[in-house]
Amino acid sequence: MAVMSIRQSRASNPPSALGGRQCSQRVVSFARCVLYTLRDDLDGLRLAAPDSPDVWLVFGGRRHRVASPTVYQALFAGPDDLIFREDIPSITMGPELNEGTCLVRPIGSHAIFLVTGRAPPRRYHIPTYESFTDFCFNERAVIDVPALILEAVELGGELTSAFDRARRAPASTEEG
Repeated sequence: MAVMSIRQSRASNPPSALGGRQCSQRVVSFARCVLYTLRDDLDGLRLAAPDSPDVWLVFGGRRHRVASPTVYQALFAGPDDLIFREDIPSITMGPELNEGTCLVRPIGSHAIFLVTGRAPPRRYHIPTYESFTDFCFNERAVIDVPALILEAVELGGELTSAFDRARRAPASTEEG
């Protein structure tokens, strides 16, 4: 934590360096400012810090901690494509993916959802197979459930990877 006292400043900077003014004896503290950033450009990636056992899934620009190996296995096939980064703490944090988080598909449908286990649970639609594979989800982990059960879970939005958004974006044209 960055802390600065006027006394320290005065000791290292004589009054002449401070414009000839005398500083008071009170202490001024500056809290460390941590800026969190939404990182839509990382959507679909699994991140880990080199010095931490935590794995984070990024979607909606936020990092979501995968709570346990059980949850990890319910979503992903293995550790392939895990990206090690130092800047993970600067990414805005979203809700944890805790026990009960899984991939589901309504019986008779091709739609697949990520359902979170936290209360209240939410379902996130994965709109394309490309996003599904960009997130490195495990097809064998998808659970078929009656549509009625899934409809009772609040929709939290779409899980679209940054790569899929870029692929689907209309090509820009230059006017000359």
